This record gives sequence, C-alpha cells and structure tokens, in this order.
Amino acid sequence: MSVAEEKFSLNFEEKATAIKHRGAYYQEDASEKGMALLEAKFKDTKLYWLVDLKEDRIFSARFFAYGGKVSLVIGETLCTMVEGLTVDEACSLLKTDVEAKLRDEPEVPAVPESKMKAFDTVEELLKTAKEQYPSAKGVAIASASIDKADFQSTTELNLVAQAWMGLTKDEQKEQIEIVLDEHIRPALMNDGGNVQVLDVTDG
Repeated sequence: MSVAEEKFSLNFEEKATAIKHRGAYYQEDASEKGMALLEAKFKDTKLYWLVDLKEDRIFSARFFAYGGKVSLVIGETLCTMVEGLTVDEACSLLKTDVEAKLRDEPEVPAVPESKMKAFDTVEELLKTAKEQYPSAKGVAIASASIDKADFQSTTELNLVAQAWMGLTKDEQKEQIEIVLDEHIRPALMNDGGNVQVLDVTDG
C-alpha cells in the first residue's frame, strides 16, 4: 500500500487532537434538565444524547470509543453533527455524511481505504438510537410525572410500599397498566412506539 493511500485528511488529524465530546451522561443529568437520556452502543462505541422532550431535539451529545483514533474521530464528528438536530434528523444521517464532513477536498477520502469500514459503526449506532428513543422518552416522561411531594413522610412512603406488596402479581400488573395508559403510552404512540408489561418481580 502506498504512502498516499495511508494518508488521513488534515481535517481528520485536527479532530483527533481536539476531542471535546468524549464522556458520558447519566439518568440524573437528564432528569435535572427534564430531558430524555438516549443511549446507543455498537461494538467499541457508545453514544449518550440528552434530548428535549417537546421537540425531540438533541440538546447535547457525548460518546465513549475504545477502538483507537479512527473510532474517536468518528464519535467526535457524529456528536458535533447531531447536536441541534431532532432525533429523526440525526438518525437519517449516513456514514458517508460523516466521512464527507472530515474531508479536506470533496473528491479525496478522509481516511485510507483500509479504515473506511470503521464508518459502518455510524449507521448501526443511529439505527439503535432510533429504536431506543420511544423507550427513553417514556422513562423521561414517567420520571417527570412522579411528584415527590405526594409522599410527605417516610411513614407514608412505607405504607404505600406495604400496600403495593400486598397486591397479587396480577393486581400489580393491572396498576402498572393504568399508569402506563395515563402517563406513558400516549407519548410513545405519538412516536409510533408502545410498551408491554411482561412480568412483575418481587420488590
């Protein structure tokens, strides 16, 4: 393989030395902002998006990648590109869009041919993100609907817990279904999703 074929673009090299989006978000981060935490993982890369619930717009993005320089630059570039987009807009991006963003010249690939397959990760991550978003949004809506002021004391909370544990499994499932119908399913169905209770475990 020639030296020319092994060459990375200057844009790529600059990105590799200025990684700004590496890191993670947690459910606490999302809850504090009233947003959904959307996570997507494929092979050596994991995405973390904070998503505004009203517009389904990505407020901030972070990533972790463990596959070397190419994976780092792909994660960084993808995070930069998706911030400010809606989830649908972000998930419509292609691996070629990300690779093109890293080119110095429109006709010259940003990475050697041997590294081009690494961009396949982009579409796999975005496919997972799109599949996971209805569930992530449902969790965020459920968290936001829980008013902690309803429980005035530890004693009251304990009484509620005891009452719950006194229900049969079928009765517990019925109560969960009521909450899902009232607070969760309407939002999920707006996004073409749904949720099903398969079982209830003790506690």
